[in-house]
Amino acid sequence: MQTCKSLRAAIFIFLLILPFYTKAELPELGDPSRLGLSPARERLMGQNFYRTIKASVPFVTDLEVNDYINNLGQKLISRSSQPDRKARIFVIKVPSINAFAGPDANIGFHSGLFIATKNESELAGVMAHEIAHVTQRHLARAMTESNVSPATMFATILAGILLASQNPDAGAAVIYGGSAALMQSKINFTRANEYEADRIGINVLKDAGINPEGMAGFFETLLEQSDSNSVVAKMEYLRTHPLGITRIAEARNRITPEDRKLPDDSLNFQFSRARILVEMSKSPKQLIKQINGLSKQQQNIVSRYTLGLAYMANKQASKAVPLLTKLSNTHSHPWIKLALADAYTEIENFTSALKILKKLNSLLPNYLPVSIRYAKLLIDTKQSDQAIILLNLQLRTQKKPVVYNTLAKAYFSKGQISLALEATSYEYELEGYLSLATQQISNALRQPELNKLTIQRLESRKHELSMQVSKERTSEH
Repeated sequence: MQTCKSLRAAIFIFLLILPFYTKAELPELGDPSRLGLSPARERLMGQNFYRTIKASVPFVTDLEVNDYINNLGQKLISRSSQPDRKARIFVIKVPSINAFAGPDANIGFHSGLFIATKNESELAGVMAHEIAHVTQRHLARAMTESNVSPATMFATILAGILLASQNPDAGAAVIYGGSAALMQSKINFTRANEYEADRIGINVLKDAGINPEGMAGFFETLLEQSDSNSVVAKMEYLRTHPLGITRIAEARNRITPEDRKLPDDSLNFQFSRARILVEMSKSPKQLIKQINGLSKQQQNIVSRYTLGLAYMANKQASKAVPLLTKLSNTHSHPWIKLALADAYTEIENFTSALKILKKLNSLLPNYLPVSIRYAKLLIDTKQSDQAIILLNLQLRTQKKPVVYNTLAKAYFSKGQISLALEATSYEYELEGYLSLATQQISNALRQPELNKLTIQRLESRKHELSMQVSKERTSEH
């Protein structure tokens, strides 16, 4: 009952905040990809889409995973026809196998898809495919060609995502039922999109130096799974990305023997997959048992790393410390050291954790998974001044929400409320919450004993945000 209420609320809210584009408002002639939408309106549509998903479904917030998937995305985008295109790439905690390219380059991956892929080539294949949907403006074309309004289309997608997070079978069924008419009436157009996305995606993978075989291989695996009785297998990915033997064959025909010699995996992918696997596991204890049951031939750096993470998830950090210490002595990958620092933090050995993070930060000064962890531990150990210096250095090159969020905590721990609220306003602005960002500045201006220079800076910031809010409201009409 609660799920149904949440679903209805999410759809209702989205329908309220999404600019409604009826068929009459769309151009009847000319280039369908232009859609008659201004860049500002399309940007607003993307913000509303992203904010509604974020309000409805839990995101994977893991620092390493997000750093990895965004770096991989940038690598692929830089080889696309729009190398300067800014995209928001994220992973949602939904166990089904799917990915989607929403408006304004909001590209989402279900955690289930991440776990289902076996190597980086397969994940990159799906990602390159979604990036091609963005650069070719397939969603824009679908809006033009379809009799279904964008509001209805997006609400259907969001309803499926929300339900899939609670009940995968129900989520797949809702998505399929809500857009069956659209898919049947435009199936040829949709298949054309898929073929085009495959072709462009394969070229992007080649140019990025990644083996494109993973794209065809993963799609083939999905098609094989569609023979099962699972509603998810039949409806979820295949519903949004129609597959067929001919399409897979054509994809394979575009791959040369030389292409197959390109790298198809990375340790970063395998470690990211391990982190999501542990985070999504309903029973870390069972996962520990499975890994410990592997033969010596089956055990490797990835299984040992996964075991260390599983121990921490199972509140057994003391067992993770010796395992990860041994692993870090034989492998130099920074994620192993980070996991060891986490284990030390869990058992409250802050001295050892800080020592590891300080050294890593000196070696990798602009690496967010290190700097954010280091800053948070500095705050927790009453060393907020050092954390503030560290985070402000990060902001010179990486103005990201997580940096501002951590900086706000550092200021708050020192009782510097106006600075904490100011940092939070930047976090909200980057996430697209302009009104909330403005409210934070208004709250900062109410703080006592502000000097003249601070008041001027805050007033200027408030004016700048107010102008952005006005511009956003104008673009809605």
